[in-house]
Amino acid sequence: MKHYIENSHIKYADRNFISYKNNQITFSEFYYNVCTKSRSLKNLNIPNHSMVGIFLSNPIDIIEIYFSCIQLNLVPIIFPSDISTSLLQKTIRDYNINFLITEWLRKKQVQSIDIKLCHYVQELSSSYGGCAPVEFEKNIFNLDAVQSAHLTSGTTNVPKLVELTFNNFVSSVDLWDMEIQFSHSDKYIQCLPLNHIAGLSIIIRSQIKGFETIVMNKFNASQINYEIDNGATLISLVPSMLKRLLDNRSGSSFPSHFRGIIIGGDGCSSQLMKRALKNNVPIYKSYGMTETCSGISGFWLHQFPDKIDSVGKKFKNVRITTDNNRLIIQSPTVAPDKLGNNTLVTSDIGFIKDKFLFLIGRCDDVVISGGENISLSQIKNVLFKHKNIVDVHLDTYEDDDYGTKITAFIEVTNNEIKAHHISDYILQNLSKSQCPQDIQIVDKINHD
Repeated sequence: MKHYIENSHIKYADRNFISYKNNQITFSEFYYNVCTKSRSLKNLNIPNHSMVGIFLSNPIDIIEIYFSCIQLNLVPIIFPSDISTSLLQKTIRDYNINFLITEWLRKKQVQSIDIKLCHYVQELSSSYGGCAPVEFEKNIFNLDAVQSAHLTSGTTNVPKLVELTFNNFVSSVDLWDMEIQFSHSDKYIQCLPLNHIAGLSIIIRSQIKGFETIVMNKFNASQINYEIDNGATLISLVPSMLKRLLDNRSGSSFPSHFRGIIIGGDGCSSQLMKRALKNNVPIYKSYGMTETCSGISGFWLHQFPDKIDSVGKKFKNVRITTDNNRLIIQSPTVAPDKLGNNTLVTSDIGFIKDKFLFLIGRCDDVVISGGENISLSQIKNVLFKHKNIVDVHLDTYEDDDYGTKITAFIEVTNNEIKAHHISDYILQNLSKSQCPQDIQIVDKINHD
């Protein structure tokens, strides 16, 4: 198949690909911008299939360098913009990343990094290293080749590298298209970090399906509501973002052109979902992870309101089974293992009922409290089903009596709800050992 930017340059030429800070970039303009950066990278003589770190702040720079890398058969890896120097150093060392594209404002942060070749995006130009014309391969000949590498911390905060292939991304776009049915007239708001698969996947979908992406540096509820009221049709959010968006909207209805909010991530409270239903918010609830190249199940909430606690039905060509309630996923979107198998044994615990997938918790977020193995996500999932609980944060710390003491910070909609009410509710659903030792009702939980 043709490289994404080659194909979109031919098919969608003069359509808007990206809107960013009141500037529009067409698919053709983006193509030429990427080719310019590709010539610069080509002149750096980076060996084929090398891993190239991208440590930049400007989302347009990130996206252009990302596509330049895959145009040159290099493997990009986008670092979080707020990664610590020590963790950046460790990741570069552990995964043998010998090339880093960064920016002048990060000079102090990267100066101590032991890296062979560190280049600043401001210093790259098409004439770097010479002005001879450079031709790029226009096709992707091996869809099983690695397109990009991604860091995922899971529950240990130790970065794990996930390598996703071209086929993973192409298959993911196809599966999502069957669910959402993308249109050339769509305008998709992208406010999630580009180092997260959910954020990057929006850009890949836009390239393949030819719709416009409204790129934002960060989540801003008032700005997003402005974009929605002025033509945006889709957006992907995590639950805390959805709550802030609805709060900012103050009950005003969404315009008829707005097609939906794709909600992912853990911690979808039943109360938040009921609020969305009550306000006729078009919610598509989904489930996925980095290893599955974004979502592999989902559903439109208003079509199945009785399944509000579910994460939906499996996508077409996806197989989900359980082994002792542990989810096993087989899908063309799953990052292949060393033998090339697209099967993932997850850390998620759940069950399937009436073809809908329900999550219980995780087997890798277990702490030992009072001599018992306690799943933190299981506690959260139970709390999020309470009709008056809007948000939850669990904190743990070492304690001489318990080993690990669990504190639950809880945001509620009813001021009459007290800590002992929450404790009683937990004991109706879990054992006494699974009840947090400390429960605090708070006005607001800040996830920033």
